[in-house]
Amino acid sequence: MQESPSVIAEGLMEKAIEQQASDIHFTPDTNETNVYMRIHGKRILANRISTLTYRKLIAYYKFISGMDIGEMQKPQDGAMPFTYKGQQHYSLRLSTLPLKQSESLAIRILPQSDAPMLEKLFLFPFQLQLLRQLLTERTGIILFTGPTCCVLGDNVI
Repeated sequence: MQESPSVIAEGLMEKAIEQQASDIHFTPDTNETNVYMRIHGKRILANRISTLTYRKLIAYYKFISGMDIGEMQKPQDGAMPFTYKGQQHYSLRLSTLPLKQSESLAIRILPQSDAPMLEKLFLFPFQLQLLRQLLTERTGIILFTGPTCCVLGDNVI
């Protein structure tokens, strides 16, 4: 008996989190789909699944992350929460890109509990003061840019 897409999805997420992966990438081919994980900046082949299993898995991911299951010709993005073993919370960002016969899927894994204190962000004192002032505003947006999954001492951002 074949496992359900939800069981496969949960197993992949648990494996990725245990290996400290920041992303999971699915690259479909005619008969099989390569599953890569980005671990410490390196893209590593983690698994191969049948393309039939991948089609079920991508439909599952698209449905639970709010994407259009029937749309394969346009890029899409979605988001969903994931809780690892009932304790650690993650936000998953999913995106698809159309290919000739299928579509690829990338999942960014964002831990929700590893946020460093403001004082640990290597800001100049005037920047820290400005940021604290901006955080008291009731409206607006603060945009941070730069690489994700940067190592800062023992903390991962």
